[in-house]
Amino acid sequence: MLKKILLTFAMCLGIFLVMLDTTIMNIALPAIKDGISVSTDKLSWALNAYTIVFATFTIPLSRLADIYGRKKLLVIAFILFGLGSLLSGLSNGFYQLIAGRIIASLGASILLPVGNALGISTWSVEDRFKVVAALGLTQGGAAAIGPTLGGIITDNLSWNWIFLINIPIALIAIILLTMSYASAEEVLNRKIDWLGSLISMMGLFATALGLIKYREWGVSDAKTLICLAVAIVSVVIFIGVEKHINYPMIDLALFKKKVFTVSSLIAFIAQFFYIGVIVILPTFFTLVQGKNELDAALILLPMSITVFLFGGLGSLVINKLGPRLLVFIGLLSILVSYYLLTNCDSGKVSAIILSTFILGIGFGIIAGPINVLAASDFSGGMLTASQSVISVIRQIGSVFGVSVFMSMMTSNLKNLSIHDFSHLSNAYLSIYKPWLLPLLLLLMLTFLFPKKENYLEN
Repeated sequence: MLKKILLTFAMCLGIFLVMLDTTIMNIALPAIKDGISVSTDKLSWALNAYTIVFATFTIPLSRLADIYGRKKLLVIAFILFGLGSLLSGLSNGFYQLIAGRIIASLGASILLPVGNALGISTWSVEDRFKVVAALGLTQGGAAAIGPTLGGIITDNLSWNWIFLINIPIALIAIILLTMSYASAEEVLNRKIDWLGSLISMMGLFATALGLIKYREWGVSDAKTLICLAVAIVSVVIFIGVEKHINYPMIDLALFKKKVFTVSSLIAFIAQFFYIGVIVILPTFFTLVQGKNELDAALILLPMSITVFLFGGLGSLVINKLGPRLLVFIGLLSILVSYYLLTNCDSGKVSAIILSTFILGIGFGIIAGPINVLAASDFSGGMLTASQSVISVIRQIGSVFGVSVFMSMMTSNLKNLSIHDFSHLSNAYLSIYKPWLLPLLLLLMLTFLFPKKENYLEN
């Protein structure tokens, strides 16, 4: 029992590192921008590089864990993550920062899916929801405290330490993993779908590039249209390859389960709208409201705590409320949050705290249960695959979130003729208004989830 607990804790540390790194940079972007003398547009690629590499390599690299053993791959993953964090923390230029983020992301692409799958499979099916609650709490909590922790570290030390703090955590996790995980384990004779990985990488890169640059290039520009064409063709070819290959990157049989399919879509939506706030507001606080990183972090602290609490609570009460009601509450909270951000007095910190607090409820209450729903009744390789796919979809949501909202903000700022507080605030916060109607329509998706009684029967 002790070894199971230690192993689960080690997996939680790995998941904590991965999710922390998806959000901790956001609050420090202005400081990093000044530290390495790079434009905001260019710096957004430090975020996109992490998420694109993660989304591209998660499934093929997690498949290596089935072939060569989870323990070996997890140790390698922690080492890669630590080295990437060291390189990023010591970087004095843009390209060194990007290189560090890519190396860390390769480690993350193993840590999150394999950590989730190993943490779940270590325990019995009866205890699964409790373990998933712990993993979901870690995942949601780490993503939530990222901006707050990033602000505290940047204000009291320097932006470099938002990466360097990962190193001791990775070392502790390696020690716990070595102590608790059996040296002998069953491995599978499988191959890796490198063709599918290459196609997906092309599609993701073209999509992110097009989303970031289309406002600068123009919708009808040849470069924008090429990106769109590459993205669409990549999806079509990818599906064709995955249907006929013997060792697909994504087992399309997963999507025969309606709950898994809808869970994947909701995971994307929640991640997209959450990232849309936490990637924009830290810059708004520091550059428009004139606050330091610590003050900006404290403004986001209530949201961070809320995500942390509701991430675990959602997983624990899913059997009592049922997935339909739970996800409905989550999406409705995100909608209310966006409405308040659009209509609040930007000079009142309390109004923004309330908006982000409600966002924390919405994202948190979805983040935990979505892992439970994605796990469904899968086991073995299908369980690993389900966790890999849901991790990839979350990161694709992050890529889209960073690309779309940064693009909208940049476009609004470029079109400003008057740069006073009122106009700057409107340029930042007005980007949330166009999403109110789509969010309202997306509430209909919750009816695709089973009712409480049907969910419990299954």
